[in-house]
Amino acid sequence: MKRFVLLLLAICFTATQASAQAGGQITGQVTDEGGAPLSGATVTVGEDTGLGAVTDQSGQFTVSNVPAGTHQVRAGLIGYETETQTVTVTAGQTATVSFQLAASAVELEGVVAVGYGTQQRQDVTGAVASVRAEEIAQIPTPSVGEALKGRVAGLDVQTNGYVPGDAPEIRIRGERSLSAGNDPLIVVDGVAIAGGLNDINPQTIASIDVLKDASATAVYGSRGANGVILITTKSGQGGGTRVTYDTYYGVEQIHNMVEVFNAEEFANFRREAVRTTGRYVCPEGQLYCEEGDLVAFTAGELEGMRSGVDADYPDLISRNGAIQNHQLTITGGNESTRFAIGGNYLYEKGVTIGQNFMRRGASGSIEHTSGRLNAGLTANVTNSFQNIGRGDGIWGEALSIDPLAPAFDENGEPLAFNTPWDAQMWNPLVDALHRKNDRLRTRTFGNAFVAYDLTDALNLRTVFGADLTFVRAGEFVGALTDDFKGSSNRAEVQRSQTLNYVSTTQLNYNKQLGDRHQVDATLLYEIQRQQENMTEATVQDLPYEYQLYHNIGTAGRVTDVGADLEEWVLQSFMGRVNYTLLGRYYLTLTGRQDCSSRLAPGNKCEFFPSGALKWRLSDEPFMQNQSLFTDLSIRTSYGRVGNTAIAPYQTQGSLGRTVYSFGGEGAFGFEPADLANPELEWEKTDQFDVGVDFAMLNNRLSGAIDFYRQDTHDLLMERQLPGSTGFTSVLQNIGETRNTGVEVALSTVNLDNWHGITWTSDISWTKNKNEIVSIYGGKEDDVGNEWFIGKPIDVHYELEFAGIWQLDEAEEAAKYDRRPGDVKVVDQDGDGRITADGDRVIIGRHPDHPAWVGSFSNRITFGQFDLSALATARWGYMVDTNTWPGQMSSRYNQPKIDYWTPENPSNRWPRPNLDSEGAVDAGALQIMDASHWRIRNITLGYTVPSSVLGRLSDGSSMRVYLQAQDPFLFTDFPGFDPEGGDNTGVPSFRTLLIGASVGF
Repeated sequence: MKRFVLLLLAICFTATQASAQAGGQITGQVTDEGGAPLSGATVTVGEDTGLGAVTDQSGQFTVSNVPAGTHQVRAGLIGYETETQTVTVTAGQTATVSFQLAASAVELEGVVAVGYGTQQRQDVTGAVASVRAEEIAQIPTPSVGEALKGRVAGLDVQTNGYVPGDAPEIRIRGERSLSAGNDPLIVVDGVAIAGGLNDINPQTIASIDVLKDASATAVYGSRGANGVILITTKSGQGGGTRVTYDTYYGVEQIHNMVEVFNAEEFANFRREAVRTTGRYVCPEGQLYCEEGDLVAFTAGELEGMRSGVDADYPDLISRNGAIQNHQLTITGGNESTRFAIGGNYLYEKGVTIGQNFMRRGASGSIEHTSGRLNAGLTANVTNSFQNIGRGDGIWGEALSIDPLAPAFDENGEPLAFNTPWDAQMWNPLVDALHRKNDRLRTRTFGNAFVAYDLTDALNLRTVFGADLTFVRAGEFVGALTDDFKGSSNRAEVQRSQTLNYVSTTQLNYNKQLGDRHQVDATLLYEIQRQQENMTEATVQDLPYEYQLYHNIGTAGRVTDVGADLEEWVLQSFMGRVNYTLLGRYYLTLTGRQDCSSRLAPGNKCEFFPSGALKWRLSDEPFMQNQSLFTDLSIRTSYGRVGNTAIAPYQTQGSLGRTVYSFGGEGAFGFEPADLANPELEWEKTDQFDVGVDFAMLNNRLSGAIDFYRQDTHDLLMERQLPGSTGFTSVLQNIGETRNTGVEVALSTVNLDNWHGITWTSDISWTKNKNEIVSIYGGKEDDVGNEWFIGKPIDVHYELEFAGIWQLDEAEEAAKYDRRPGDVKVVDQDGDGRITADGDRVIIGRHPDHPAWVGSFSNRITFGQFDLSALATARWGYMVDTNTWPGQMSSRYNQPKIDYWTPENPSNRWPRPNLDSEGAVDAGALQIMDASHWRIRNITLGYTVPSSVLGRLSDGSSMRVYLQAQDPFLFTDFPGFDPEGGDNTGVPSFRTLLIGASVGF
């Protein structure tokens, strides 16, 4: 056998030598227009020779065994125009040719972060989308999540509230878990952090890469099921020190103020409610009269009507907000050492009284290269203060309080017991004055790394990262608030800390083998440890209220004390191989094994594999004569990833404190609370993806189209148990969900320096279908949790609205125990009764599962001016407005609606009522379509010519801009905001700001 192998090698060597003698070589270099070498560029020879090479780090290439003769040699790289030259090759000789590629009008980013490393965009086999620093900076905002809105196909960013400092909800390719988290993994500078995007200053970010399919996310194994967001922060550059200062200031104004009934309108609303009961009696021919008002209103309300009281509480609790930001950055260095330091201050005053947000931060990085050694350090520190005030509840009070109730006394001070008809209604202005609810948060995260080139192809890298978060949450509720109404007060303090450490050691091999093969391999060992501590105390009856929650030891009663500790460790091994053949055939194989302390022995470790293939058709010889495509690639991937959904100690069961009688006296003890289940595993997702990447029409049109399917199984669910077991439920892996979808991302160059005008556009569109496949291991619906087989995880399950019963339908309405003016709903089962069990149906999609989301952005440059705009859309979903009119109780004020009366037979809103908190079947009214599209931003900028600034300092730059954020919203939804949903949430707002960026 050994002789046979040696003989075979000798034959191959002889054939190779003969082939080499029959042909020649082509060598050369590929650079950009400035002469900088371009690595990863593809060089092909002729149409059908099958010969080619990929440039190395210095832009050099060599193509061997080229047949003698004249050939067309083509050099190309994504993001650059393709160049072709004619080269004559002589047998046994070497021909030299150089290419200088011009940047294309549509820049398809060259380097992409892919998890534990980077790749050239053309080499990526997975579904990875990138957002550049200039796109992030296009929308000045405190939130990284808000900056990502509309930027990536498959990434859905939903703003659930508008309290300053709140973070939006981010989903990548839908939701998978019924009871565990669906948030993506956040990785900053290669180190996984413990969530919390709002602690990251968007102005420190150089790029964001979103990993979507299993090929891309499998390197993160048990944490990759919900997708991964990789954030790379800005670092120093060589070439001297540079200082930049960025600032903006903006004014915020409520977008759509919900208009409530004024005093006169509310009085008529109350009259109608009393008239419905038959107690509002007037002489014949009179609709309203003084005798009827004596029944409908209290003496205090009548006095308010006579004195002209007309309090507009929504207007009283709102204001114009403001936001300001200041960022100073210093970068510099030389060929061996580079550094960057920066500081930031941001303050936002909310559009609701008592709400604001402040964040201060500092960041720094340093990197040094000496021979084969490369070392660096990055650090970020943020300190934020969020004042929540009354939160969303203040708007619920303001929208519902009686406008006949005066807001202020004769001295101009807010009245507490101000409602003359209902002592349970409380002045929201007093609530805001006597309530304090804030969060003080300090966070430090960063990493240190050392890398050493063992050989030209082999590199060893070690990284240690830390993420430390300290939070103090304090709440004080005074006596003169809606909670206590003068009886007592309460203070609560909670302190928590999260300590997260990650240690990673990886070995990287990257080498071009001959002219045809390129291998990039990674081996990794990683340890992650996280510890969370929390203590809290709640007290009542503090002797003096100005101390707030700062001295709870003086309280008369301690009502609650608690503490908690959670620790877990994750040990991981990962291997990844990227293989490239002829610069156009790609293979990626990844495997990661995670071993977790959170799981029981026997289930602690799980292996997560993935594989991906990619074919660059545009580099095939048969594609060389066509001019339609400059780049065309097909890729596919399949793999398994997990969701670290199991909290520590869940496999062990737990005890709960209980009270019992001991010797006739009360005593405390403990009893089993949760049943142990050592068989628990992680939720796992199998993903399949097919995608096409393309650039065509001389790069005037480029983009990507992806089709995917994700099957999530082993879902954690509570299985119900017979009470005779001593437990009511046990947590098991017994559920399945599925997501299927399509993503489209397009970039176009509409005008390319036409009369000095350049106009580019970006379009993204995503459609995701979410469905439950099985529950508790079976195919039966769980109506109690509103989980239905074949339907999304969250749906609106309610009676179907069919209008309002009219006067000529009185006889039919009576069959259902209804009368004219009541809500009419569909009798789904036709049994002549309206019941929750028989007549509720799925009305529509939940806000987390829109039919589709999309965006459309444009950028125009003309001389020193630039104009950009971004529009976003979420379509095909509904919201449950909860307290929107439909309750129709005259105890509360209402947003202005066209309600039913005998004289005004509305078919949308029912007749007011007096004796109940809500209208019959009111839930059917509250499900409303929230489809919308909005103009996210419009920006006009001007860059001061360098000829002007050059007189001040060489290399200086200055850009000033005006921007309108969320200036226009287009929707049929009548509430504050279709994303916020419930009308008692803090309203959305538009912002007009002015900003500048100066560098020198």
